[in-house]
Amino acid sequence: MDKFERIFGELNSILMYLSLIVLVLITTYITIFQGYYFGIAFSLAPIFIVLVVKFIDKPIWTFIILFITNYYISGISRYIPAVSPGIFMDGILILTVIVMIMQLIRKESEIKFKNAFNMLSLVAFIWFFYCFIQLLNPNLSSPVAWITNVRGIGVYFLLVTMITSTMLTRYSDLKKVMIAWAILSLTAVLKAVIQKYIGFDFAEARWLNEGGRTTHIIYSGVRYFSFFTDAANFGTGISFSMVVFTITGLYLNNKKLKIFFLATAVACGYGMFISGTRGSLAVPLVGFALITFISRNFKIIIVTSLVLLSAFIFLRYTYYLQGNSYVRRMRSAFNTEDASFIVRKENQKKLAVYLQDKPIGGGIGMGRSKATTYKPDPVLSSIPTDSWYVLIWMETGIVGLVMYVSILIFILISGIYIVMVKLTDHELKGMIGALVSGLAGVYVASYSLEIMGQFPNSFLIFISMALIFMSPRFEREIMEKKKAQSLIDETNS
Repeated sequence: MDKFERIFGELNSILMYLSLIVLVLITTYITIFQGYYFGIAFSLAPIFIVLVVKFIDKPIWTFIILFITNYYISGISRYIPAVSPGIFMDGILILTVIVMIMQLIRKESEIKFKNAFNMLSLVAFIWFFYCFIQLLNPNLSSPVAWITNVRGIGVYFLLVTMITSTMLTRYSDLKKVMIAWAILSLTAVLKAVIQKYIGFDFAEARWLNEGGRTTHIIYSGVRYFSFFTDAANFGTGISFSMVVFTITGLYLNNKKLKIFFLATAVACGYGMFISGTRGSLAVPLVGFALITFISRNFKIIIVTSLVLLSAFIFLRYTYYLQGNSYVRRMRSAFNTEDASFIVRKENQKKLAVYLQDKPIGGGIGMGRSKATTYKPDPVLSSIPTDSWYVLIWMETGIVGLVMYVSILIFILISGIYIVMVKLTDHELKGMIGALVSGLAGVYVASYSLEIMGQFPNSFLIFISMALIFMSPRFEREIMEKKKAQSLIDETNS
């Protein structure tokens, strides 16, 4: 018996070494004849398989990895140019979907697939379907352009909202997401502070020298961008966080968490300020205005209205602190005679003329400067968008723009209705009200920025939307726990 075991053990060792040699040879062949990236992808395949196996038992970890990587991927790509943020995030999304599908064969799973089917996923699918039939758009010169760009416009919206609705099943998951988001926001502000007071590192200096300098080191001062794609993305995204954590902090009962969130909000406000992004002002102005309406608290309405009115008067009708470059830049957001505002309106007029006979747009992927990759001298690539809505209009036409804006309005109205009518728990009402208010601000800011299509903010926006629609389930969970606790208290008494 010992002899047979020894023989089989030796055979296993030989097979293992032969397998390793074969894998090395295959990897070498693929690298030489198919390219460096294909070789790396093949060599990492075993690790991918191991991760899938490990995550099947704990699927929530795939969401955690997705959430954290999304926040840092743009910064990582600045240090490792070979890393493509879109392709990398696609890989993690595929991993997450595979893990979710594997849950179907498990008897006991944390995944609740029925939660993925709600009104949000329905409207997200409708939008995705419209984006899909854009493949038939006669103005689309290359399917590759569609494949490359449809992810940010339509695919991520559907996938991320469904993954969030499926993965996060408990009220405690909502709190964990909020805490993780706050920590990530603090790291973003810290990086911007380091840029301001210590300086840019080698990767950031290279990025500035390759073109970023023209928009980030300007006459009004330096615009800091942290590890985001640019200062506009950073400023608007961090102002979104500021609104969410300010309102959440005011509603929390836990004093330590309250202080943590409010301190995070203050830090985020400073980050917004040093980003020098004028459009980011819309997020707190609109967000705080909406929460006063949602709260239906007379004192909050009076105080917030006075603060917002004072801020508006200070920036629009006074010249106090005009010597400060950041205040001066923020103040220019209210100047309708601003040169960049005039240029933006002129570009929109040119676009209106071009799209007059194109109700379904010029085709997904045919806007922006990269469109020259798919078509020589495309008209739309020469017209700057300077707006997420203008980009949607440019690529999907007036039909797509009306559909898209209608979906956003539906989500916002649904969120307001949920907070005002369906939710009764004080803390949950505050957290969901914070998300709804932050989204409203982002909607308005997107008129002058492309925040809704960039990492990490696009995923944060979609996750926020999903959490809003999931909140009635959290409410039921809270009520059931309170009811169970009251029964226990009655029994003990």
